[in-house]
Amino acid sequence: MNQIEIKGSNKTTNLEFVGSMDDVLSFISKSNQIIFVDKTLKTSTKALSDFLDERIEDVFLVDHAEENKNLFKAEEAYKFLTEKSINRDHEIVAIGGGALTDFAGFIAATFKRGIRLTLVPTSLLAQVDASIGGKTAINFGNVKNLVGSFYVPDNVVICSGFLKTLDQQEYLNGLAEVIKHAFITSDDEVNFIFNNIDKINRRDEKLLNEIIKRSIKIKADIVMEDFEEKGTRKFLNFGHTFGHGIESSNLDCPIFHGHAVVIGMIMAIKYSMHKNLLSMKNGFHAMDLISSFNFDFSKIKLDPNKIFQFMKSDKKNQNSQINLVLLKSFGKPELYEEGNPYELQEFIGDFVEDFRS
Repeated sequence: MNQIEIKGSNKTTNLEFVGSMDDVLSFISKSNQIIFVDKTLKTSTKALSDFLDERIEDVFLVDHAEENKNLFKAEEAYKFLTEKSINRDHEIVAIGGGALTDFAGFIAATFKRGIRLTLVPTSLLAQVDASIGGKTAINFGNVKNLVGSFYVPDNVVICSGFLKTLDQQEYLNGLAEVIKHAFITSDDEVNFIFNNIDKINRRDEKLLNEIIKRSIKIKADIVMEDFEEKGTRKFLNFGHTFGHGIESSNLDCPIFHGHAVVIGMIMAIKYSMHKNLLSMKNGFHAMDLISSFNFDFSKIKLDPNKIFQFMKSDKKNQNSQINLVLLKSFGKPELYEEGNPYELQEFIGDFVEDFRS
C-alpha cells in the first residue's frame, strides 16, 4: 500500500508513501509552487536546505510554528503571496510538523478563496493526524485553533525518513495520536501496539511504516464516512476536550499537543470509569499501555480552573453543555454531553491533585 485516496465532500486527496528525500523533492520541484517550511527543519536537513536555497525567493519560513500560528503571521503570509502575484494556478507546499501544516492549510484555504495545497508532514503527529482530514486553523487570543476551516489538501507526501531526526519527546508527541486511534478502533489495534512496544521505542523502520499506514487508514476511513464531523468523526476527539483545555492553559509556554492529549486520554479514561461506562480492567489496561512510553510531563502546568474554563469554551460544545468523548470499551467510544458541570469540575480538581502527587 504505497498510495491511498481519501475522498472528501468535494475533493479527493492523494496520499503517497515515499522512501527517500529524493522522492520528496520530486513532488516539490514545480515552478508554480510556493513553499512554506519550518525554519528549524530547513536548517537541519541538508538535502532539503540545499534544494530550498536554490528557490529561496519562493520560500516562506515559519519559525516556532505553534507560537506563530496566529493572525499576525497570517498577515505576513498574505503579503508575501500578494507581492509574489500568487493566484489560483499556484500551489502552496507545506513542509513541517502539524502546526506548520495547520497554518499553511489555513492560508491556502483563505487566500483568494482557496488555492492548491500539498502537505509534506515531517513529524509523526503530522503524518498520522494533522495532515489527514482537512482541518486547518490558527490560534486566536488564548484559545488554540479557534479560527479555521475544513480545507482538503490535494496531495500528502509521507516519508518516514523524517522521523529519524526527531528527539524522543517529539516522536512520542505523534505516538499519542497512534494510541488514540487504537483505543477508539478495536482490541486488535490496542494489542498490536502492546505487542510491539519495544520496536516502537526503538523506531524499527519496518514496524514504524506499518504503524503509520494503519493509523492513517483508521483516520482516513472515519473522515471519508463523516467529513464534516457530524457524527463518528467526533470520536477522533477522544482525549482532546480535556487535552485542548490543558494546551490552551499553557499557551504562554506552548507544550506538545500529543502530551496534552495523553493526559487528556488518561482523564477521559478515568472519567469513563467514574461514570461506570468503562470497566476497571480495560481502564487500567489502557493506562498501562500509555505508561509503557516515556512521556515527559514535567513542563506542563495543570491548573484545574483554567482547564475547566477553556473546556467550557470548546468549539465542539453544544446546547451549553461540555461535549466529551468517553470510552465504553476498546473500539466503542461514546459521545457524552456532560449535564453536570460541577461534577466535571470536581473531577478535574481531584485528577490534577492526584496527578501531581
